[in-house]
Amino acid sequence: MSQSNSDYRSIMELRILLDTKVISATELFEDTLRNIKKTNRTINSFVLVAEDLGREQAKSADRRLSSTGAKSPLDGIPLAVKDLYDTSGITTAGGTLAYKNRVPQKDSEVVDLLQKSGMIMMGKTNTHELAFGMTTNNPHYGPTRNPWNLDRVPGGSSGGSGAAVAAGQVPAALGTDTGGSVRGPAAFCGITGHKPTYGLVSTKGIIPLSKTLDHPGPMARSAFECALMLESMTNPANNRLFTNRINDSVEGMTLAVIPSLLKNCDPDVIKSFEDSLRTLSDIGIDITEVEPMEKYQPISIVRVEGATYIENILRENSHLIGEEVRKALLEGLDDSVHDYVRSLEWRKRLELAFEETLRINQLDGYLAPTCSYIPELIGDESGNSGRKTRNTSVFNQSRQPSISVPNGFDTSGTPTGLMISTKQGTDDLTFQIAHNFQKTTNFHSRRPKPLT
Repeated sequence: MSQSNSDYRSIMELRILLDTKVISATELFEDTLRNIKKTNRTINSFVLVAEDLGREQAKSADRRLSSTGAKSPLDGIPLAVKDLYDTSGITTAGGTLAYKNRVPQKDSEVVDLLQKSGMIMMGKTNTHELAFGMTTNNPHYGPTRNPWNLDRVPGGSSGGSGAAVAAGQVPAALGTDTGGSVRGPAAFCGITGHKPTYGLVSTKGIIPLSKTLDHPGPMARSAFECALMLESMTNPANNRLFTNRINDSVEGMTLAVIPSLLKNCDPDVIKSFEDSLRTLSDIGIDITEVEPMEKYQPISIVRVEGATYIENILRENSHLIGEEVRKALLEGLDDSVHDYVRSLEWRKRLELAFEETLRINQLDGYLAPTCSYIPELIGDESGNSGRKTRNTSVFNQSRQPSISVPNGFDTSGTPTGLMISTKQGTDDLTFQIAHNFQKTTNFHSRRPKPLT
């Protein structure tokens, strides 16, 4: 099978090819592997390729497909895994030299579930060091480049996963989202990324940044594909089918814009957002405005919890951590217990306010630009420090499901994103709205220029 036939194929397109035996899982794996090896030198999305494991998994998938058939829609589909997820017998370094020799004995629960669904692991993707940053300009493994504009960042911290999907290296990837690390790269790379309801997906076996705010999430081309992935990422006992209502009409729903999340946005971001509001109105959604909280307060939860997890390394071997992340986490060790407890209390107030606002006003969800700015040039990432996670992080704190879908481009041709967030436990509604938006637009099917 030629590269041109597999690049940019969606999960469902590949499913049809596998089920009709146009291709085998092994052929798909080998084609995907060749493409990764060819293009990774350009974008640096993968830090490790699991060639032997993936090949064996593909052979097993072929045996299943020939005998009993696919055991899930994901059977035989290639997957990229952020280098924060434990993978049995394969290095999981979290983007830091402090863990360069860390080889887990078992898979994280999410990786285990996806492999049980038949997905083929292609390897580990680059991450901002210890997931504590929004650029994926890693001091040890090098910067990942945005496939749409190689001079710009792909976002972070799941930038390797975002770039891998955007470049057509893989149809699907795993990320983690503590303040926007799935949705930010999804927006910058022109793909779809979903942060589930807090606690819906297990964090067991994932290098933590903040147990209070960490959310594992799927990244793919479309909301439908992310919903398929989430069905396999959750405990089978939950029997959650997030695609059941995805095609239902959204006519008559009401979504609220949060005005404070529009402040200081780049003009191109605002233009894409306003175009999206018109599209949503055209498909029958009523648009209103609401401000769930009068004041947004930066909080220190991530810095304190992130520092606590690696306190021994920070005190004894801090030279193994890059300067940017080391400095921020050392500050976390100095934060007072009083400030940390106040931050936890404030987070809970935000959660209650965001949930109660939807209930009282009979709203179906919130709308905002995913990121307020366009991706920075690699090496010039300091200018947006105050805005990087402003829009996305509030939904980590509210613990509500939140998805980013492509909604346009800036003047340089780099993608922008629309963020849709709904009540806790209504991930299926988030997918439904996003899918209806994507049935009307084609931004998620656009491709960057082929990499060389």
